[in-house]
Amino acid sequence: MTASLAILALAAATGSAPAGPAAPAQTNAAAVGAPMLGTTQADREDLLLFSVQLDGTTISEALTAYGDPVDPLLPLGELTRLLELPLDIDVANGVASGRIGEGQRPITIDLKSGQALIGGKVVALIPPDSLVTETDIYLRASLVAKLLPLKIASVADEMILTLQATEKLPLQAQRERLARMAGLAGQPEAQDDAMRVATPYRWISAPAFDFTTELGYNSEGTNGGGRSVTRFEGRVAGDLLKAGFNAWIATDDRGDPVSARLAFTRRSEEGRLLGGLGGTSASLGDVFTPPQVVGARSLGGAGFVFSSSRLDQASVFQRINLRGELPLGYDAELYVNDILRSAQRGSGAQGRYEFNDIPLVRGRNALRVVLYGPRGERIERTRVINVGGGQLAAGKTTIDLGVVSQDRTVIDLSDANLSGFSKGKGDLRATFNIAHGITEHLTIAAGLSRFTDFGGVSHTVGSVGTRNSLLGLAVQTDLASDFSGGRAASLGLAGRIKGVSFLGRHVEYGGGFADEANTAFDPSRPMRRYSEVVFDLAVPLPGSIGLPVSGRFERAQFIDGGQTLSARARTTANVGQTLLAIGADYSRRTQGSFSDTRINANLGAMRLVDYKWQLRATADFRVKPGARLETLGVAADRAIGERYSLRLGATRNFGGNDTALQAGLTARLPMATATLGGDWSTGQNRWRVGLQLNFGIARDPLKGRYRMTPPGPANGASAALLAFIDANANGRRDEGEEAVSGVLVQGGGLKAVTDDQGRAFVTGLGDGTTTSLRADISGTDTVFVAPPPQNIQFAARAGGIARIDYPLVPTSELVTRIRFRGRDGSLGGLSAVKVRLVSPKGEVAHGMTEFDGTVVFDEVKPGKYAIEIDADQAARLGMHLKEPIFAVVGADGRGVDVSGEVAFNDPVQMVKR
Repeated sequence: MTASLAILALAAATGSAPAGPAAPAQTNAAAVGAPMLGTTQADREDLLLFSVQLDGTTISEALTAYGDPVDPLLPLGELTRLLELPLDIDVANGVASGRIGEGQRPITIDLKSGQALIGGKVVALIPPDSLVTETDIYLRASLVAKLLPLKIASVADEMILTLQATEKLPLQAQRERLARMAGLAGQPEAQDDAMRVATPYRWISAPAFDFTTELGYNSEGTNGGGRSVTRFEGRVAGDLLKAGFNAWIATDDRGDPVSARLAFTRRSEEGRLLGGLGGTSASLGDVFTPPQVVGARSLGGAGFVFSSSRLDQASVFQRINLRGELPLGYDAELYVNDILRSAQRGSGAQGRYEFNDIPLVRGRNALRVVLYGPRGERIERTRVINVGGGQLAAGKTTIDLGVVSQDRTVIDLSDANLSGFSKGKGDLRATFNIAHGITEHLTIAAGLSRFTDFGGVSHTVGSVGTRNSLLGLAVQTDLASDFSGGRAASLGLAGRIKGVSFLGRHVEYGGGFADEANTAFDPSRPMRRYSEVVFDLAVPLPGSIGLPVSGRFERAQFIDGGQTLSARARTTANVGQTLLAIGADYSRRTQGSFSDTRINANLGAMRLVDYKWQLRATADFRVKPGARLETLGVAADRAIGERYSLRLGATRNFGGNDTALQAGLTARLPMATATLGGDWSTGQNRWRVGLQLNFGIARDPLKGRYRMTPPGPANGASAALLAFIDANANGRRDEGEEAVSGVLVQGGGLKAVTDDQGRAFVTGLGDGTTTSLRADISGTDTVFVAPPPQNIQFAARAGGIARIDYPLVPTSELVTRIRFRGRDGSLGGLSAVKVRLVSPKGEVAHGMTEFDGTVVFDEVKPGKYAIEIDADQAARLGMHLKEPIFAVVGADGRGVDVSGEVAFNDPVQMVKR
């Protein structure tokens, strides 16, 4: 193309342009072709902007979408935030998880595995139905309507999305939020990529503390009289010697210390704990040894552990153990793939929840731990674990090592055995596992352990094995010896066939081999063989997405001729917005002429009513021997405004002919929570009343001193955010720069608002994973500012306090005019010229001139900018700027107007209108 022909084309575009001002060019990343990471590619021409309406009210004027306007790809994160649905979006891993609806249905969307899991039903994600950009996960509108309680209609001609809720949404339950969002329509949307804050380990940091104190009276005391109750629990956490340090101590009802623990822990998700030597985690203090497939089980004690295995991966043939902090008075429930697997009422001797020997199925497993507090708190944390057959990449080696003084803590305040062992407390327990990938499909593994079982007998066990695949199934083989004549051979198969995920495993024993990792292990009865089958599936039902069912069968035979059989099944379902968890257990034990058969069932129900009442009920049944209702419990938590909550509960034990009643009123104070409560046992004629105070103490890096906080700084991470007007756009607050109040900061189920000094403090953000905060500036008085990304991410660990500078940079509108001088000497606008705006830091924004030669760049931060024409277009058309163009944008918000003149290498004849 010659320069003359190019100018004719540009002039023709000018001649056909409509009268009136032109719309500003799109300059955001999506509009100029941000890179797409998903399986469906989106070109610049695929970008769509929809107006979104719910109940006839516009909640967004510009929802970005891609593809076909009739069934577009919608941004899941942005859409669920508009509707205030509590979904966590992990763009880097392509995972979205949370619970939706008053029935609290669990949902996990995992693009890597190509499936969505809702209520236990697996929904396939076909590649054209999904897309991942740098900022969000996009799903086809028709698929979103299947996963969320919505009907979605697209009016393609008018670019309008109409949403109809199929059940009550949080947005509809809180109309004031809808009004606020509607008021924001038309304003420029904040960036949605994540702001990442570094939280490196330090040699020493100011520790954080959590305290629980209870003062009360118990009618059941010594010598038949009542007595006062003084109970205390404290935690401290922080960084020490480039590792995370945490300690815990608790007293009995008389205030005497009875239990304590401490540990140093360091993690590296990148696997560079020891630099080039690798490593993902190491702990010293009160720790737990790694388990073995055949041999030693995982057990706690004073010692150390090291691992180079991936934190988010596990072997299908190895049961996992989940442990975490559990404050006083909390209950914990474990859901695996949306099915309630186990529950723990109250914390154990070490102030934590512990779910042991949890079997998983091959593939990606969604594990949810739900904590229920005594004041109506509900904390839910989701962890996705990729479970494979144990194979490693060729040439990769992993090591797991642990050495402890079993069942004994570093600070031993009690003679009680933590795990129930009657013998062997304080004995050495050491385990070592190593695996190496030979090829992509074959891995060899070996293990060595020394331990004392709970019968007081010491063992030394060695094992070797392979992990490979056969016809799409994972296969594991192991041979083990205890060097005293005992031996074991194990074979396992795992896979998924026709929608059923399964694990089958069989072990043959000889010579009295002691396999402590086996759940049927009995040191007084050596085993001959053991078999187990675990399965997960979704049973299709009419008009339903399916009923998730999990089952497990175990059979153990002993050398004395006896055997044990056990089977269990679990399911979770939503019935009329009520979440039901149903379970059944069967066990049969024979030994000589003795036999015992037991069948039990349990039922749990949970429902939210208008997002104010949280109702929970449990029932335990005995079917055999003798059908009867064993226990029945109900609990109701009622939120009374933002500050107060009420709890009522009752439990009936039919076997003991006892009814326990409880009640409590909680006040959420600015820096603590206080609960006045009591309980009464009618059968024992015992009552108890007390005042419980929960609070934290942490050093606020913004104030430079310690402060009282709500509970949580030593149980998890905290964040201190400073919002300010960054007039010189240097990313830090300088003298004279104004603080910004009214910024809403949310995370960990809690929220805070920046004060008149621009400061906010949020605590209880979890431990051991990457956590997210969200900042919302809609409640501030600021206009014409560019905030950082709303999503803020950092590595969370107990006692850690992340300082977050949140600069709001004043912005201006920069109008650039590109002109061409005609033969008569007059200047006219030149359209369709590609223009680059280059910031002082080298950041580039793109635009294209309209029919009058103008291009408008919105939200331009202060600084000196260079304005360039696209080099490729300039070379193709033979044009150049006669003089460089620079623009200086100030911090006063005033618009800036600059212009430049284009000249062509060859003289051409302009075409006049």
